[in-house]
Order: sequence, then structure tokens, then C-alpha cells
Amino acid sequence: MCEPRLMLTERDAPRAHVVMDDFFAKAALEVIFQELRALEPRMKPGLVRDIGHDGQSVFFAHKRRRNQAVWIHDPSKTLRLFREQLWSPPMVEWFERAREPLFQIIPNCWAPHLQVSRYMTGDHYDFHEDEGAGVNLTAIVFLAADPTKVRGGDLVLSYYGQETTIRFRHNRLVIFPSKTLHRVTRVRVDSTDTKHARISLQCWLGYGRPPTKPKRRPPEADRPTFLLAEESILAAAQAMGGSGARDQTPEDLYWGAFYLSRILSSNLRLIAEQGGLEIGPVRIRRTGGDLEVHGRARLGGASVRVGFLLRGPETPPAEALSLFVETGRGEKKSVARRAVPPGAGERETVARLHRLLLAAHRPE
Repeated sequence: MCEPRLMLTERDAPRAHVVMDDFFAKAALEVIFQELRALEPRMKPGLVRDIGHDGQSVFFAHKRRRNQAVWIHDPSKTLRLFREQLWSPPMVEWFERAREPLFQIIPNCWAPHLQVSRYMTGDHYDFHEDEGAGVNLTAIVFLAADPTKVRGGDLVLSYYGQETTIRFRHNRLVIFPSKTLHRVTRVRVDSTDTKHARISLQCWLGYGRPPTKPKRRPPEADRPTFLLAEESILAAAQAMGGSGARDQTPEDLYWGAFYLSRILSSNLRLIAEQGGLEIGPVRIRRTGGDLEVHGRARLGGASVRVGFLLRGPETPPAEALSLFVETGRGEKKSVARRAVPPGAGERETVARLHRLLLAAHRPE
């Protein structure tokens, strides 16, 4: 099960990368697809990663990524089989003789975990870079239970204006420097059954030896980052509210826009989901000198508008943010609000929304 048939090709353009077909043996694939079927309930929409104002990773939903994903750790059989194949003696010997020095280091790396991504019709992942660990190498294996049903889903690598397309092929391994811009083209699956999806196993190779006793963790999906931000970031966003707002530095403009379009928008979807609401498109609009990050949902058969209200720069940042639920229209319109302090946690904010929704749904 662990002996790969070596069909490796080292390519140079637009940047050095490795392609290998028939990566897993047939017996290994049977085990892997069995585990993939068991992972179905744990898959959630794939999120986009960025760096927040404090240097920490921030995860949020974005239209440039559309797929379902879940992380798998020890004691996953798929992760074990991936490690056994990638670091089998024939593979290690090949890496040690590679032209590209970066690939020569792979024998001294390990795979701490894998991300399983599932693509159905219309799914894609636009250009992005990975945050690699150690030697900054990304390894991906393409899979499909029935390859004849999958079209598209090719991997495109781009570097300094040059591109190359690596066609989707079942059981194909690709390794490339993680900081290379890459995307997955739009997928079409001739089935609505997720067992026929285009699957990829992604790994960011870490430099060093694996721990003697790896920590056992259950499969887990990315969660949107809940972060209502420091008062300085709130102030930068407040200043974008009205035409009379103070001058801003480029850095303030960046963090203000990031906070509104990434943090508040993502947080709104997160707390609405926990409140039992399915929000439509999230919008940002000015109301006088204030800003609203809002979306529409159905509550008890009626349309409601739910969102965050950010008061303008004349309001102290510590008092500027609130949640609101708006029901009705015209003369029957009613708006209920609750203040949300900058340091409020996810559970506390969800509780505020619950109280607003209960009040909005209470019969007159």
C-alpha cells in the first residue's frame, strides 16, 4: 500500500514545481474514500485567511473562495497514508536528487495535518498564496471517486506574469512553493451527489521531525474569526462614515475598510447563523455620518434587517458599536438596538442578538 509508482516530473515554469501521477496505490485509495465519506457532515464553507491588525490570522468568508473544507489530524488514516507515500524510500531518494534545492529538503519535513477540500459545480478558488510552514512548500493531491464526472478544477500557477495550468487528474500530486500565486478553476460535476465531487488534499510541509507522540485531534473546519477590534481600529472605521470625517492616513483607511468589509461582515454572518437566521448578501451603507453593516433575513415568515451600526467619529469608540434588528416598513418600521462594547465576546454578542430577535418576533 505504501509503494508509489514513481512517475514524477520536475517542471521549471513559471516556477519550480513537481507533478506526480498515480500517487496513491489502489488499496490506499479505498481506505481514503471511506474516510472521506465519513467526513461529509463535518465539512463547512472554505474561508479566506488574512492578517489582522494585531498580526494574527483572521478567517472570513469571501466570494473568491467557494468550496467546502475540513482539517484532518492524527489519527486520520488518510493523513497516515499521505505521509507513508510522500516519505517512502523511493520518494525520498527522488527528492534528494531533485534539481531544485527546495525539493531536496522535503526528506527533512513532515505533514502536521491535511485540509480536505470538496468542489461541486460552480465551485472555485481564485488567485491566492498559501502561508507555508518551515520551507514554504504546498503539496496537493487531486482525487475523484468517478473522474469521468469532473470537469475543470485545474490548478493554475502564476509567477511574475507567467502562468501554467496543471490539469485536474485523479490521484495526481503537485508540490510547489507556497508563496506562488495559484487558483483552482471553476468546477463542473455531472452529478448532484457529493460523493462525485472534485476533492483535493492540501498540506503545508513543515521543516523538522514529527513529534514522537502526535497530538490526537478530531476533524475540524475553519471558523470565521470573531473579533470586534480595539478602539483604535473602531475609530479608523468610524472616520469613514461621513463626508465631514477627519483626514486619515493610508494605514487608517486600510484598517477601517478591513474592519468593515472583513471583520464586521464576517461576524454578522457568524452570529446570525447561531441565531438561527440565514442572511442574504451583506451590505455596507452610510446613514448620515454613521455606517451600517447589514443583511436581510426571514423571521417568523417576515422580512427583517439585521446588522451592526457604527456611529460616526463624534461618538467615542467604546460607545460606537451596536446591533440592530429592523422590522416592517414605512410607518410600521421598528428598530431595536443593543450596544456592543469593543471587547464583547462571541457568546455575549450572540446573546444580544437573541434578545433583539425575541423582541422583534414578540406578538403585539
